[in-house]
Amino acid sequence: MTNYKFNQIELRPEYQQPIHDITIQHCKESNDPAFISASVGAGKTINIGAISAHVSGLGGRVLVIARTGELVDQNSKMAWNMGVENSVYSASLNSKSTFYPVIFASEGSLCRGLDTDFKGMPFNIILIDECHMVDDLDVILTIDGKNDTEKEPSQYAKIISHFVKLNPKTKIIGYTGSPYRGKKDILGKFWKKKLYDVSTMWLVSIGYLVPPVFGFDKNSNSYDLSEWTPEPGEHSTADFSSKQLSDMQKSVTKDKQKTQIIMEEVVQICSQRKGGVLITCAGRKHCEQVAEFLPRDSWAIVTEKTPSKVRAQSLIDARSGAIKYVLQVGALTTGVNIPPWSTSVLLRRIGSLTLLTQLTGRILRILEQEDIDNGFEKTDGLILDYTETFSSFGDIYDDPLLEQARASKSAYTGETQECPICSTSNSEFAVRCIGQADNDDGRCEHFFQSSTCFKCDADNAPSAQNCRKCGAIMIDPAHKLISKHYTEADYKEVLEMNWEKTKQGDGIKIEYRLNSIYTKNGQEFQEVAKEYFKPFGDKPHDKQRWKAFIAQSINGYRFKAIAMQARTLTEIIQNKAIFDKPTHITHRVNDKGFSIVNRRKFLSGREA
Repeated sequence: MTNYKFNQIELRPEYQQPIHDITIQHCKESNDPAFISASVGAGKTINIGAISAHVSGLGGRVLVIARTGELVDQNSKMAWNMGVENSVYSASLNSKSTFYPVIFASEGSLCRGLDTDFKGMPFNIILIDECHMVDDLDVILTIDGKNDTEKEPSQYAKIISHFVKLNPKTKIIGYTGSPYRGKKDILGKFWKKKLYDVSTMWLVSIGYLVPPVFGFDKNSNSYDLSEWTPEPGEHSTADFSSKQLSDMQKSVTKDKQKTQIIMEEVVQICSQRKGGVLITCAGRKHCEQVAEFLPRDSWAIVTEKTPSKVRAQSLIDARSGAIKYVLQVGALTTGVNIPPWSTSVLLRRIGSLTLLTQLTGRILRILEQEDIDNGFEKTDGLILDYTETFSSFGDIYDDPLLEQARASKSAYTGETQECPICSTSNSEFAVRCIGQADNDDGRCEHFFQSSTCFKCDADNAPSAQNCRKCGAIMIDPAHKLISKHYTEADYKEVLEMNWEKTKQGDGIKIEYRLNSIYTKNGQEFQEVAKEYFKPFGDKPHDKQRWKAFIAQSINGYRFKAIAMQARTLTEIIQNKAIFDKPTHITHRVNDKGFSIVNRRKFLSGREA
C-alpha cells in the first residue's frame, strides 16, 4: 500500500497523492526522464520529500538538486520534517556532507565535486528542482559525447552525464512551475514525459492558494512604458534584457513626482492590509527612489547582487513582520516562500507571461500557523499594476490570470461582453470566458477568439502551439485547406496597402499590391490580394475575423483598444496608421476566386 503520510505531513489527496503514485509507476516502467509541472504553492518540496522517503525506504540512494543554497536548505528541512534523514552538499550553506543515502545538493557545488566526493557514487534516482533550467540539448550531446569540444558543457550536462555513466538505469524526475526554456516547451528529446500538471488557478479553485484580485481604478496613476512590449511567444521565459531594464529604469526615475504619487497611493492601500508587500522595480536606483516614499525602517531591497546573508535576513524580517515592504529586482520570482506577502506592486514591465505568473504566485500562498500567530491576515492576493503589464500581453493568450486582469479592468471602464454560454461578464478583449464550469480545468468552454484543432475540433487560444485537449500541434487552417506548408518562397513582398469601404458600404476592403506578376491569356498583371472585413457585421464569424486581424496587425494594447473601440467604418479607416503594414504576405486564390491571405511578416521581424 502506498504511504501518503510522512511523520505529520500528509499528501494532499487532490493532486500530491496522484503525483506520488504516477511518479512511482513511471519509474517502475521506464528510465526516461520525466517531469511534473506544478504551480507555486503546489508543494513540490513535499512531493520531493515523499519520493525521497519512498526510495530510501527501499534501500535506494537519492540525489536532489537545486540551483541555489536557499532552495537546497528549504528542500532538506522539509525532508527532515517528513522523517527523511539527509545530507546537504552546498558551499553556500557551509556543508559538504555525503553521509546519508539521500543528498540535497546545489548545482554548482555538486558539479565541482563530481571528480572528488561523487567520483564513484551512483544513485537510483535524481530529483531536479526547477528542472526547466536544464539545457536539454546540451545534456543529450554530452551524454552521447557529441557536444562541441570548443564549448564548455553546462553544469547540469556534466552532472547528469556523470551519474548516468555510473548507473545507466538512474531515474531522473524534474519539478517545475515553468516548463519552458525560452519559448520552447521542455517536453521533448530529453524530458520525454509530463507526469502531471497543477495550474495556479486550479489551486485557487480548490482553496490551496488565495484568489488574485486587481487594484484597477479609473483614477489610478501609472508609468508610461508603452515602448516596452513582451516578446511574442506563448510561454516565453525570457524577460527584458539588462539594457532594456536599464533604459526602463532611466524612464521611470526621471519623473520622481510620478513615483511619489504612486507610492503614496500604495502606502495608503497597503496600510489597510495586514500583510507584506512585494514591490518589483526596474533597477537598484529605482528601488532607492521608491524607498524614499516608504515609512522609515519598513523596507528592504533585494537584488541579484545582494549578499546571501543580507538577502536571508531580509526574508526573515519579511516573514516575521519586522518589515512590511520588500523591493526586488530580478531576485524573488521563484524558490521563495513568504506566505505573509499579500500585495504585489509592479513598478516595471515584466517581459514574460511565465515570469509574470511566477511573480504573482509569490503573493498567493495561504498563511501558515506561524504567520497567523504573528498577526497576519490574508484572504486574497492584491496586484497593483502601475505599468499596464497585464494589458501589454494583448488579447491572444488563453491565460486565466490575464483574463481575470482584463475583466477587472473592464469593470471600471465598462468595456465588457457577456458570455453567451454562462452569462459571465468578461473583458471586451477576452480570449476565453472566465466563468467556472464542471470540466477538466474548471473553466467555461466558450472562446471569444480561438483557433480550432483539426485533430479533435477543440477551441484553443489564437497563440496556442499545442491543443489543450489532445496535445496535437496546432495547424494553421489555411495549411489544411491548401494541403501545403508555407515556405519562404510562398511569401510575396507587399508594395502598398490600401483601405476603402466596400461598395455596399457595410465593410472594409484592404488591398495589398504585391511585388509579383502573374500571366493570364498571354498578358502580364500585377498581383493584388484583397481582404474583406465586416467589423460590425451581425454574424459572430465577422466579428471574430476582425478581432483576429487586429490581434495580428497591431502591436500594443493601447492601439488595439483604439481599434476595438471604433464605432464606424470611417473611424477605422481614419485610424489605419495604427495597423502595421506587412512587408510580406502569403497569397493564394481559392477555387471561388477569393484571396486567401494567411501569414504576414512585419518590419520588426514579427510574424502572424
